[in-house]
Amino acid sequence: MQNNQLPMPAQVMPGMPEITHLNYAQAFYERLILYIVEFEKGLKEDEEVGARLVSFGESMEIHIDNLGYWNPSLLCFYGRDNNGREVQLVQHVSQISILLMKVPRIANREPVRIGFKLQQACGSQLGS
Repeated sequence: MQNNQLPMPAQVMPGMPEITHLNYAQAFYERLILYIVEFEKGLKEDEEVGARLVSFGESMEIHIDNLGYWNPSLLCFYGRDNNGREVQLVQHVSQISILLMKVPRIANREPVRIGFKLQQACGSQLGS
């Protein structure tokens, strides 16, 4: 460790795997999945995970359907707004500010549970 570096905490969240490229979009993506999995455990049957994304001085509430990334620095949020319109936000990892929230499911569709699906797609990297 260099003199100007602070020591990294052992683990921020119990069960969090060690990620070697901490500033890559993949690392942010994997941590978001773990947070979403935990958050979804508290949802009721008629709720799904939503997010308030804050950027450009404005905020937007979306129902998250999927996440993606493009290393080294882009995260993608796919979902629907409160009117059911498809939205996609592509954002640099240094600009991410996200508030996970419980939102009522969109009418005429089953509640979306993306945490498990995303965790399975990542496989053993997330301790599955």
